[in-house]
Amino acid sequence: MKLSRKELYDLVWSEPMIALAKRFGLSDNGLRKHCKSMNIPTPPVGYWSKLEHGKPVKKTPLSENYEGKKTNVNLKEVDQTQTPDEIVDLEPEINRQEQIEQEIKVGDLSIFVVPEVLYAKDPLIIDTKEKHREDMIPWSQRKSPYTSKIKESLNVYVGEKSIDRSLCIFSTIIKALRFRGHDLKIIKGNEYNSSTYAVVKEEKIQIEIKERKKQKVDSKSARDLEYCGELNFNIHYNWYRKFTYKDTAHTRLEDKIISIIAKLEVIAEEIKEERIAEEERKIRQAEEERIRKEREAKEREEREKFEAKRQAELKEFRMMLNMAERLRKANILRQYIADYEEYLSTSDAMDDEVEKKLEWARKKADWLDPFIDIEDEYLNEDDKDWEIELKKTESTTRSPSTSLEGNTSNFWTRPYRWFNKKR
Repeated sequence: MKLSRKELYDLVWSEPMIALAKRFGLSDNGLRKHCKSMNIPTPPVGYWSKLEHGKPVKKTPLSENYEGKKTNVNLKEVDQTQTPDEIVDLEPEINRQEQIEQEIKVGDLSIFVVPEVLYAKDPLIIDTKEKHREDMIPWSQRKSPYTSKIKESLNVYVGEKSIDRSLCIFSTIIKALRFRGHDLKIIKGNEYNSSTYAVVKEEKIQIEIKERKKQKVDSKSARDLEYCGELNFNIHYNWYRKFTYKDTAHTRLEDKIISIIAKLEVIAEEIKEERIAEEERKIRQAEEERIRKEREAKEREEREKFEAKRQAELKEFRMMLNMAERLRKANILRQYIADYEEYLSTSDAMDDEVEKKLEWARKKADWLDPFIDIEDEYLNEDDKDWEIELKKTESTTRSPSTSLEGNTSNFWTRPYRWFNKKR
């Protein structure tokens, strides 16, 4: 299908880039490159996440001042059940560096021409040459204490014969960067070291010029090196990747300024894309972590509610069981009192003292019974559960040193002994 700028703009703002790219059998970066080639803004990092959670979002309008040659793109929706090997992109991936080089060549090329003679006007070029001159002075010949007055200098590591040529190249690169809306920045590491960065589209890219060294012709030592006049322009993509433009047998570094500028712009775009992708990954990760914590908090809250309910149920059940146990003990006690009373009547042992004892026992049974629950002058609620355990007392504990006669026999523990003693 052939999509215009407006149609593609509406599509990329209607659903996430990853899902849309999948529909057309592209990677999200491939689809984003199509958008960039036609100056179509894409949703920023976190746009879809905010929209999903009902937060306010801002949609970047499509610029009407587009003057590019590319006004449409051919895309074809693919069968989602197809394997990646079966998906074919109808439009080959754009070579971004070649596109930028073509854009540069359409304009004024005089900015990208390296002069044969160095006319140092930029303070950075002047200070770099002065620092190089100072570095050529042996330490033994420098004044003590030695203090350099150079504030900032470019990363140029060349011999004395190549310094002017290197600075001509660097000067042209600086002019070209600024002409393209970029800049150059020196970042000091310490008192003796600094790094040179091309600031392209707000991304910092470390650059330097080095002259290759080779073994001296008349030396047998592999460590005895000298500068050979071959210059290398190094672009450090990151700590483990770098791109190098260098002199060859048929080309000079001066002829590659446009390629260097284009490469810097491509790298800046790639760095920005990687940074955006990393930020999106972190946002997704943070959102997943938030959801996980919320889920765990909810599960913990549910567990705590369940445990509280369980404890309440257990407490009520134990209370019910305790009351049932009290009633059982009270009924056992009443049965014992009734059997005791029958025994006393049969034994013709009833008198006023015995009646008082039996009445006392009946009140204790009523005090223990949860359905009657009369108050007792001496015993409280806590004594009920202690009493029903029927713990042994001094009067029920059998001890070798204590005779069963005398004080160990009473009305409740040894009835027959108590009656015989009373008689």
